[in-house]
Amino acid sequence: MKVGKPKSKRVPVRLRHKIEKSSAAKQRKAKKDAKKNTEWRSKMKKDPGIPNLFPYKDKIIQEIEESRRVKAEELAQRRELAKEQRLSAEATMDTEGDGDGDLAEEDELLEEESENDDSMQVDDSNPMAALLASAKARAAKFEQKKSHDEESMDEDEEDDFERFDLEDDEGAVNVRKDSSRKQFDKVYKQVVDAADVVLYVLDARDPQGTRSKEVEQAVMAADRGAKRMIFILNKIDLVPPPVLKSWLVHLRRSFPTLPLRASKPAPNAKTFDHKELTIKGTSDTLFRALKAFSEARQLKRSVKVGIIGYPNVGKSSVINALTQKLGGRTGTCPTGAEAGVTTSLREVKLDSKLKLLDSPGIVFPNNPEGGKTSKVEEKARLILLNAVPPKEIDDPVPAVNLLLKRLSATPELFQKMVDVYDLPPLHFVNGDNTTDFLVQVARKRGRLGKGGVPNLHSAAQAVITDWRDGRIQGWTDPPAYKPTLTKSNKTAPATKGGLVGDQKEIVKEWAAEFKLEGLWGDEATETDAMEL
Repeated sequence: MKVGKPKSKRVPVRLRHKIEKSSAAKQRKAKKDAKKNTEWRSKMKKDPGIPNLFPYKDKIIQEIEESRRVKAEELAQRRELAKEQRLSAEATMDTEGDGDGDLAEEDELLEEESENDDSMQVDDSNPMAALLASAKARAAKFEQKKSHDEESMDEDEEDDFERFDLEDDEGAVNVRKDSSRKQFDKVYKQVVDAADVVLYVLDARDPQGTRSKEVEQAVMAADRGAKRMIFILNKIDLVPPPVLKSWLVHLRRSFPTLPLRASKPAPNAKTFDHKELTIKGTSDTLFRALKAFSEARQLKRSVKVGIIGYPNVGKSSVINALTQKLGGRTGTCPTGAEAGVTTSLREVKLDSKLKLLDSPGIVFPNNPEGGKTSKVEEKARLILLNAVPPKEIDDPVPAVNLLLKRLSATPELFQKMVDVYDLPPLHFVNGDNTTDFLVQVARKRGRLGKGGVPNLHSAAQAVITDWRDGRIQGWTDPPAYKPTLTKSNKTAPATKGGLVGDQKEIVKEWAAEFKLEGLWGDEATETDAMEL
């Protein structure tokens, strides 16, 4: 072991200055060599691209591709316009002085140009003036045709899926959805047009609220009634067996309906045991039904199955349940507890004969009450359906108020919700207990502001999150059955006024195609309706 004072690593100032001078001289020499180099080099730094770990990389790439496509279309239009101008110029030069008929055509072009631009004077003896007039006339005609096509396209797109009426305190107003809704509608129509079978996913807690009669009519009327539709009642573990049975009986009067548990519940969720209705059992039933349909059709191509529904009803979870059954990797389609996880059309190959199409969730026009509602009530209804992302919820208090009103109709459910937060008896102020409920929840959950003031907005957000994850129990009962006496052709497609034909016969026929015997259920055969 060496003993003694360690040697210092400090460098004399003379050596440090020498290193600095050498570095400066090397940099000067490199600059001189760069000036002598005749090869051109850009001063712009190379774009490193989008990192793979960036969370919105796919979305940014799609936007870039969309901008490139728009620029390519504009370039193609300019080239087409230039080509037309060149052809018109050649025709004008070739036909100059051929006869009175050609002169008459030239005069007509000049007259059209004079109408479009009164300030421009055209000389008949000047061929360049005639060329300019012809080019401008054709350009105006092209722009007019383009604007007409865009207007007709907008009229086709502005259907009932993009516009619906809401009534506020001042009167009836017409609310138009934003551009993202318009883009989602295009994707939805692509799914319906491309699919042979449409799986309409419904939330078992409120099937009627996540159901739209206009969507059903559109699917039935598409392709002359050749498409098939099945209701998928998802999240069945959040409702008790008697309620599930009643809803299956009700929905099977309209379309074939299958119960499904597509994924595991959220932590601390209040679930019910449906015995044989497990994730594996329900997904196997759905897979066998789709395979039976594909084998019956005997198509040379794959049968495409489109999946539609409200946001956050579990469309992507349905696909993941089917792919996991076949040994596929988990997470084929991204899922999440919030709405808006799926933002684009996805195609998943199940096997050589089945392809699944996953679509973004769309808030279809639907008013289960049968009358008009205010914008606040409509927004609250969509929040309770989990169709609005948490970041887009401006005021969650009306949604909590609507939830309390619904649960108050069943004292047992209301008491269970109070027990979740361990609250004392609530006080009513002017017939409303929402404020006192949120104050108590804010104190229990620690949602307090400065000075210990309860934060009602944060407390309402917590209640909405607990409702979304199933920690608060609640469901709706099916409407009373009212048999109709209307009878017509069983294979007739849907019309604007409603579904045409004996719906019971349609369900029987479609159940046979999917080999779902005993699917039809009514008051006399409720026990058979639950058999899969």
